[in-house]
Amino acid sequence: MQAQVYPHGANPQMPRGSFVSVGGVPNPGGSSQPPNYLAQPMMMQPGMVAPVMQQPMYPTTGTMTPMGAIPVQQFQPIPIANPIAPMFYQYPDDHPTSQHMSKLASKLSYTKKLKVVQEITLLEACCGCEQQNIYNIYDETNGGIHILQANEKSDTCTRLCCNPAHSLMVEISDARDPEDVIVTMERPGLDCGICAKPCLPCFVCMPACGEEVTLHGGRVKGPAGNVEAPAPMAMMRQGSAFESPFNPKIEIKPAVQQVGGEDVTLSITGPTFFGGCSELCCRSSFPVTNSKGENAGQITKMPPRNFCSCLDEIATDSDTYIVDFSEGSCPEDKAAILASAILADYMFFEGDSGMCRRDPVRPSKIKCTLIECYCCGCVCPFNLELDNSGGGGGA
Repeated sequence: MQAQVYPHGANPQMPRGSFVSVGGVPNPGGSSQPPNYLAQPMMMQPGMVAPVMQQPMYPTTGTMTPMGAIPVQQFQPIPIANPIAPMFYQYPDDHPTSQHMSKLASKLSYTKKLKVVQEITLLEACCGCEQQNIYNIYDETNGGIHILQANEKSDTCTRLCCNPAHSLMVEISDARDPEDVIVTMERPGLDCGICAKPCLPCFVCMPACGEEVTLHGGRVKGPAGNVEAPAPMAMMRQGSAFESPFNPKIEIKPAVQQVGGEDVTLSITGPTFFGGCSELCCRSSFPVTNSKGENAGQITKMPPRNFCSCLDEIATDSDTYIVDFSEGSCPEDKAAILASAILADYMFFEGDSGMCRRDPVRPSKIKCTLIECYCCGCVCPFNLELDNSGGGGGA
């Protein structure tokens, strides 16, 4: 039996005046007669093979292109696997925290590098009186735009007596509107009254003895350790002495453990030696890794750029950090790494009160911190003391 094949979708059962070509496109020209090559069925002879229409070699959405027209390639976006899974608790869309996360995404979605610069306070530089820290955050990926500002909120008495392990809140807000707080860091520490973390900064034998910071969406009220209506997104915890005795470690985990989620999603590991006069010529790097051990970014304490910056480093605790993010990091992860950079500044680079300073008991003596060493949660400085007699000593 000879098969009849109707090429290009022609159907002899359809009226000739209602001929429709491939894809439902009417016969061009408005003629009621189909083209000659479609008017009659093609008879298959023995040994012939039925023609097969070649499929387009480009991705389409399922509709075919009319004959004679230039095909429009409708490419579908190829999803890129995120090496760092989002770790934050997913609040409902109408929750205020979700609104703050939308603002955070608009600031951090398209950046791969941030620059964090601590402002120099005139009173602190002249008198050595510790002031509330202010950090200006710039988007280095897009021309160094000033996008965020972090402002410390702490009690004056607690800050003067217990620095740098004092309790504090750091509000990260829009650089153009400091009142528009996007994220708040809650850090319980030493207080003049009841201490939430009385063992700071000493030997970390258990998690309760180490640093712990909670990241909230928006502005929260109340003192650190006892906030009202908390909206936690993530937590940062210092590793114990048994986990990492000679390298400081900060673990980032979800504030609300989700079903099937990982306990620790990001880990930040620092060097054994850092700070002091070594800051004038050496960088201190804090690599960030995910739960699989893959690179997720890096926090780098930068040395001074010029002579004026060198004087600032010597006389004050003003610092500059570069925060790099790996490809595929979500805005929530970037916010947690940024907050960890600020936490690292308080933990490792705020305690020296400047590389060189006068002894408050003996004003003739000048003390210089050569370098600092991390050991089981403690930061041990190696100091050089000079006095009018020319003697010196190390500690």
